[in-house]
Amino acid sequence: MLEMLSRGVKNSLAQHRKLIDRGLNLKKVIFKRECHYRSQHILTTLAVKDPTSNTQEQRNNLYELVQYIEKNPEERHTLIKDGAIKLLQRLRDRSEDNFIKENSRLGLALLGHPPQLPSNGIRILSIDGGGIRGIMVMELLLRLEKLTGRKLFELFDMCVGVSTGAILVCALAAERNMTVQEGITLYKQIGKKLFYEPSALEMLSNTSRLMWSHAYYDVDLWEKMLQKHVGYRRIIDTVKLPHCPKICCISTTVTDRRIDAHCFRNYVFPPNIQSIYNGSHTAKLWEVVRASSAAPAYFGDFALQGELYQDGGVLFNNPTAVAIHEARLIWPDEDIQCVVSFGTGRNPNRSRNSDGRKMINPELLSESQETLSSWKTKFLRILDSATDTEATHVILSDLLPSENYYRFNPYLEQWISMVDARPEKIAQLENDAIMYYRKNEDKFEQVAANLTQKRNIFKHVKDTIKYYAR
Repeated sequence: MLEMLSRGVKNSLAQHRKLIDRGLNLKKVIFKRECHYRSQHILTTLAVKDPTSNTQEQRNNLYELVQYIEKNPEERHTLIKDGAIKLLQRLRDRSEDNFIKENSRLGLALLGHPPQLPSNGIRILSIDGGGIRGIMVMELLLRLEKLTGRKLFELFDMCVGVSTGAILVCALAAERNMTVQEGITLYKQIGKKLFYEPSALEMLSNTSRLMWSHAYYDVDLWEKMLQKHVGYRRIIDTVKLPHCPKICCISTTVTDRRIDAHCFRNYVFPPNIQSIYNGSHTAKLWEVVRASSAAPAYFGDFALQGELYQDGGVLFNNPTAVAIHEARLIWPDEDIQCVVSFGTGRNPNRSRNSDGRKMINPELLSESQETLSSWKTKFLRILDSATDTEATHVILSDLLPSENYYRFNPYLEQWISMVDARPEKIAQLENDAIMYYRKNEDKFEQVAANLTQKRNIFKHVKDTIKYYAR
């Protein structure tokens, strides 16, 4: 009797749960339909309005539409069918109101619609990791700006960076809209405050910190500096800037089982298109830099939205191949016009045997080779290979035409570690950059000419037909 009652109660509870689940699912369906009807109403309202009217109602409707797109990415295909792209393009191109223009750009980015290219193909900038040696890259980029008479973001359609490269890319896209020259000043400030030469007591404190938090340097200070100078703007919101290119900063996600590359993007791919690399677009710029520069033992891991991040250089210290893959997905019908890849300096002591095998940097090895343990030798070889950026360069130089691919990676007069920010070392980096530019000025002029090519008339006609066909 008791068993029968127990079964009856269980069956009754199970049926009750099913009814509750059905009710919840029904509420979700109704809510989704209401949201969809609301979005269709907003599209219709915006479509009949004069795009130059700039009323507060128009601003509110546009803001609501963009929020709906972001919160309901699964609805993008339907919105595109309903004419959302053409509407947002019209608002972006015809409105004089900054709020409307900015949010139209954001809406288009969230729908996966890329801007029209100003040149004949995709122009890509890639910047390696390398800590304080990033100063050298900025010195060279500054000269490229002077050669062309244009700002860096006006020269490239896509900018990809890892670690120190991510710092530069995000600093230029930050709320303060830094120039390259201001970026150089920021690097020097970072070096002075973060990588100064510690006293014996501070070295002991740093070593203790490394043991407890797996970070040798002051992580709190580093994060405060990023929050101050790079800021809280979301990476996707950088598309609101009128000349901001597509941005991708690479980090590494770490789990117990595997490590994977993670791309922080200011773009979303069109529906039904997916990169082989995981990614996200909602992180704040300071978080992006912190995740991309979380070098093991230097700054430790960085936890964000349930994931654990390490320096992107762990997998891709030269992100050029990732940049090309992402760019081809964004603009599948366009050719690669120019790939400009910057390294952060080559070690003058690193060499290769005649059979192509890499030799370990002699400075890394103990003076007493006889007592060197085999595990240390293996570790150094792995470390040397993991941070090797030239292997990617060799592959790309074989695959891409020389007139479309340029790699700048100077030999240093003396090797400088990624955290050696002594004034004399900074001066050496700047001098090495100047000398390298002088030796390769013809190559920089070729790049400048390539980057400033205007889109030809045939592609303009094709773009116009595509624009009005939507």
